[in-house]
Amino acid sequence: NLDFKVQKEQKVREIEDSLQNYLPKQKGYQKIIMEAMEYSLLAGGKRLRPMLMKETYTLFGGHSKVIEPFMAAIEMVHTYSLVHDDLPAMDDDTYRRGKLTTHKKFDEATAILAGDALLTYAFYVISASEKIENSGKVNIIRILSDYSGINGMVGGQYVDMESENKEISFDTLKYIHSHKTGKLLKAAVELPLEALAIEGKQKEVLLEYSELIGIAFQIKDDLLDIEGDFEKTGKESSDEKNNKTTYPKLFGLEKTKEILNDYTEKADRKSVV
Repeated sequence: NLDFKVQKEQKVREIEDSLQNYLPKQKGYQKIIMEAMEYSLLAGGKRLRPMLMKETYTLFGGHSKVIEPFMAAIEMVHTYSLVHDDLPAMDDDTYRRGKLTTHKKFDEATAILAGDALLTYAFYVISASEKIENSGKVNIIRILSDYSGINGMVGGQYVDMESENKEISFDTLKYIHSHKTGKLLKAAVELPLEALAIEGKQKEVLLEYSELIGIAFQIKDDLLDIEGDFEKTGKESSDEKNNKTTYPKLFGLEKTKEILNDYTEKADRKSVV
């Protein structure tokens, strides 16, 4: 759908313009780290998480300017995870979004510190916002830190790393995907609901939707790792190089595509009651 594509590109541009506003000014002894933060954050990407956050917030009548700091924060957390994920100690990738990964553009130490800085700055951006009451900000920080940490993204990444060169069960694969990728996508929907104090059936349905698209997103990523080319994905395949278990490896390409369609159709059927 051309209209959807045009609208999506416009939304991505708006998000990227706003992200710039929440980065620290590049000055002082730590200027290079700040440059690496900006390079990593503004290197492109789908901006799915801040887009979901904005759409959820405005769906319930919230003003988009209020949610902007939280959109920047979630994208900083996501970007930090990619910077660290690309390091030689983990996936050892050279390209991300068609550009050199941060440790290749700068060096490993700078990439590690830039990732650390993005993660911590995300929570500074949330806490410094004057758009939402402190009690609301505390709940947002609680959820985002939980979903980003050992019970969420970090926990999923750890199990993913430990599962390299091993045969793992489908349950383990689902755990990896629901935590490494799914938790932050769920946060993108849950945080604006928390900011607006939305409860009940509406919240329940939207969180179910976020979990379904989180799984679908990761399955699609597995497929792109096999079928995608560098010109389109902007990165080289690392799953096979690191001998990781994926949906195509467990089920084959055709069955994986059927599973993906099933999840996207379930997500489409979800509606706000």
